[in-house]
Formats: sequence, C-alpha cells, structure tokens
Amino acid sequence: MKVALVHDWLVSYRGGEKVLAALAELYPRAPIYTLFYKASALPPELRSRQIICPPSLQWLRPLRKALLPLLPHCIEALPLFDYDLIISTSSCVAKGVIPAPGAKHLSYIHSPMRYIWDQRQEYLQQLPRIPGLSGLIHLLSKNLRLWDVVSTGRCDSLVVNSSFVGKRVEKYYGRKSKVIHPPIDNDFFVPRSAAAAKEREGYWLAAGAFVAYKRFDLAIGACEQLKQPLIVAGSGPEEKKLRRLAGPYTKFRIKPEQGELRSLLQGARGLLFPGLEDFGMIAIEAMACGTPVLALQAGGALDYIKPGVTGDFFAAPRLEALSAALQSFRAESFDSEQLVAFAGGFSKRNFQAQMQAAIEQLCSE
Repeated sequence: MKVALVHDWLVSYRGGEKVLAALAELYPRAPIYTLFYKASALPPELRSRQIICPPSLQWLRPLRKALLPLLPHCIEALPLFDYDLIISTSSCVAKGVIPAPGAKHLSYIHSPMRYIWDQRQEYLQQLPRIPGLSGLIHLLSKNLRLWDVVSTGRCDSLVVNSSFVGKRVEKYYGRKSKVIHPPIDNDFFVPRSAAAAKEREGYWLAAGAFVAYKRFDLAIGACEQLKQPLIVAGSGPEEKKLRRLAGPYTKFRIKPEQGELRSLLQGARGLLFPGLEDFGMIAIEAMACGTPVLALQAGGALDYIKPGVTGDFFAAPRLEALSAALQSFRAESFDSEQLVAFAGGFSKRNFQAQMQAAIEQLCSE
C-alpha cells in the first residue's frame, strides 16, 4: 500500500508539526507533500524525509497567508493519484487534496480555518485600513467557506485533536469525527527531582506564540495588578504590544530553546492558559513537568483540566475573572505525581496506537 502524508506548510516546528512527525514514524517510506517548506525550521527527523512541494511557490513563502484565496487551487494540484492511502494534517487547506477514486483519505483536523470561520473578525481587525478591503475579504471568505465545506467530502474519515474542534467540525462541515489528542514528549518533559520540585520559584508562566487569540495580555494585566511575577516565553507579532503592557513584574524569554522551556515549566508556580485554544499541547507539557494549569473554562482545555487535580478554571476572558482565580489558586495543593501520571496518557505511543487503529478501521471498510 502506497501512503502519502500531506501538511499545510512546513515553515516552523510547533504542535501541528509534532503531530506530523509522530505520524511520519508510522510510515517511514511515505513522502510528505506540503505547499511551503523551510528546512532550517525543522528537526532532523522531518528534514531527512522526502518532502515534496511546488517549487514555484517557494519564493512566495513569506506571503502564504495573503495567498490564502489561491491555496485551495495549489493543494488540489498536488500529484497524489498514485497513492492508496492519504493522511493529511490540516488547519488550513491540506484536507482538500484530491485523492485517486479508490484511495482512502484520513484527515487529522487541528482546526477548521480560523480565518474564515469563528475567528474571522479578529483577523480582519489586524488588516490595514484600506477602503474596500474589508468587503473584498468578506467576499473571498464566503468563497473559501464554500470550498472548505465541499472539499471535506473528499475525506473518508475525520480525526480531531479535541472535543471542542469536533463540535466545530460538526457545525461547519456537518461531519462526525473521532477525538485523538495530540502527543507530547513524556521522555523530555519531566519534573525536577522530588527535592527540587518542592522549591518552585514562585513565578507564573505564559508560553507560546505571541498572537492575539492566546490572550497573554490578560496574563500580564492580572499579574501586574496583583504584583505577582510572570514570565512570558515565546515570540510572535504581538511582542511589541505585550511589552508595552508589561510592568516591573513581567519578564520575557524570547524564542527559548526546548531545554530552557522545560526548565521554565518545571520551576513555575503554574502555567497560565488564558486564551481560547483548539487544544494546547503546552498545557500537557506543563503537567508532565509536574506543574498545574490555570485555564480559561472553554475550548480544548475542557478535555484535560480536572479542577483540583490537573489545574483550575477561570470563567471568562476578563481581567477581573483571571485576577480572582490567581488569588485563590494554591499551587501547593496539587500532587506532582498525579499531574505526571495524567500527562502520561498523552504519550506519543498512545497517540500512534490510536491513529493506527483509526487508519486500519478505515482501510478495512
């Protein structure tokens, strides 16, 4: 059986690429098709694979989001008719590939396209104020939504990373899906020694991409208001805005290496998770380090925050709600061993076993 993997683009190594890497291990001979590729951004296990992308698109890589209206045509042009099984991982257009008539296609959906569905207003606010641009974007988005729904019909099976995404998939595409949570590296993300774990450093941590929907502005505002130390780790387009909000209690770690991120997770009083996330692998990585999570009571966090066991919720994305939750949060009441044991359920081995079972079921139908 000839197998191909498809991913939207390979220009960074974040949660979606970690999922792809775990799937690629199951099919070591399968080529990876993608629209844009940046080798230097990827770990050796992905760089060493056969990666196929349209050469004509590579010089447009920095403009890929502006090219969104054209990407459906680009993904449909990928030459996949020689394959018996296609596995796509998609948060944009990868699920829209055209397989051979007799081929099977399983798509792992990280999220329906945020830009054209439930977060389109947030993305519109980030665009320059040019007369007529908003109307043009609305028209293009309408056409993209039509394609997004129709192209889902080419998928024989849909797998989603959380119950939250599953509900959105059913609402927008009218399709049922199976939840298989993404994997984390439990061999790498581990707690400190028992003695060191008792001496946490007292800071809160917010980590990830500096983008608006993650709401790191709330984390900064609440910690500054309560005079509690906060470390904000990551990088992204919102950095200048976040630095303007920061005061004497906030420090930044820009583009931390994985080892530094692990140390930050191990030493934190707790991870702040204030945005509406599709899943949020960083939260499980924190638990694997023995660190509880304080999360917005919405989105992917509903699948893994067990109040009093793995963390706690705050009810609404507002400063007063997060501040109140910070004041009542007792990091010392959480059992590090319970956190680590819970995170063990999200191992790569478990993920691969569940995916293999879903693929075998599809192929036997």
